Amino acid sequence: MKKILWLCSCSFSENLIKGNGSWLQPMAENIQAVDNIQLYNITIGNVDKIEKNDYKNIKQWILPNDKPNKFDQTISIETCKEVSSIIEQVKPDLIHIWGTESIWASIYRQGYIRFKTLIDIQGLLSVYTDYYYGGLTNREIIKSIHLKEIIMPWRTLFNKKEVFRKRGEEEIACIKRFKNISFQSVWVKNQVSIINPNAQYFATRIMLRDSFYTSPQWKYKAITNSPVIFSSSSAAVSYKGIHVLIKAIALLKRNYPDIKLRLAGTIDIGNKLLDGYSRFLRTLIVKNNLENNVLYTGSLNENQMVDELLNCNVCVVPSFIETYCLAFAEAMIVGVPVVVSYAGAMPELAEHNKEAMFYNPLDHVTCAAYIDHLIQNKHHAELLSLNARIRRLKENDKDLVVATQISIYNSIINGNVDAV
Repeated sequence: MKKILWLCSCSFSENLIKGNGSWLQPMAENIQAVDNIQLYNITIGNVDKIEKNDYKNIKQWILPNDKPNKFDQTISIETCKEVSSIIEQVKPDLIHIWGTESIWASIYRQGYIRFKTLIDIQGLLSVYTDYYYGGLTNREIIKSIHLKEIIMPWRTLFNKKEVFRKRGEEEIACIKRFKNISFQSVWVKNQVSIINPNAQYFATRIMLRDSFYTSPQWKYKAITNSPVIFSSSSAAVSYKGIHVLIKAIALLKRNYPDIKLRLAGTIDIGNKLLDGYSRFLRTLIVKNNLENNVLYTGSLNENQMVDELLNCNVCVVPSFIETYCLAFAEAMIVGVPVVVSYAGAMPELAEHNKEAMFYNPLDHVTCAAYIDHLIQNKHHAELLSLNARIRRLKENDKDLVVATQISIYNSIINGNVDAV
């Protein structure tokens, strides 16, 4: 029996997960189902003390969050020792760390993990820093500063970018220490191999959530004055490019006065604006008379997300940087025609005009033109839909994803790879 211990951002439960890392649970369930594999998971949660909470034969520990500010990635010695103690208790054949953004990579760098370890690169804060403003002009950045930002300067985009830069320095220091690194896209490998050219690299695959595999295929919607455009963002952050999409919607409103842009995620909760950038988005909406056109759905679980995708005319992914882009893959497998920025790893997921339509992330005019084209052109929209679904069902096939991951585990466990 091979023991694999995960360090990740998600605790597994019967509840449908919303937000980041939602695909990790179906991945864990399918790996646990493999013969001769016992999976363990350590994560951080809203608990007062360490909880042992097993799920579907996955042995799981949930540690209390002693850093409620998500931007504070410093680690207490107590947390490091608790993680080390659990690891020594399990004595895993391999530890799999999911992502550099949380505390796990730093715990490894500080020497608290002495077993063979693999890190999977997800976000890359050190690279995101260069794209943080998402093409906003200096004037637009200044417009995002209001009284609250003056009183609390850490809320400004300038300071948030600086936080990313500092966290990126820690991320680089961590990446340099790892001997085994897996990547979700060639783009990621290119970025990381510059930082650590001596690591052993493994190409991995992404498991989507069950509802996306079983979803009916999207169907073309008849042309009306009220087409529905769908997009999502885990939070109101400028590099996700929501401001570019809103500018595109302003152009489209000329021909579709009742057009609807439905935005999923914690971008704007009701009328409670989260920060200066959220207020900038609101100002942009008001300036372009889009108050009745832009709608915030809040966080969605997988079933709700599928419903949104099936009911829209076009999905748009306007981000300035992505290491893979789960939202893009999910839209493709449902068969929604996607207009997507040509940025980061996203060109690896689809071919222009065959499986999606790509535009320069700064170019809201072309973004709007491509959306309009897919609303109007039934034949092309259905062609993209069919091709996109075929590609995702092939590349994200569950059995292929699991087989790839198990192959990576076996290669490290059985190979001549150093323990740390």
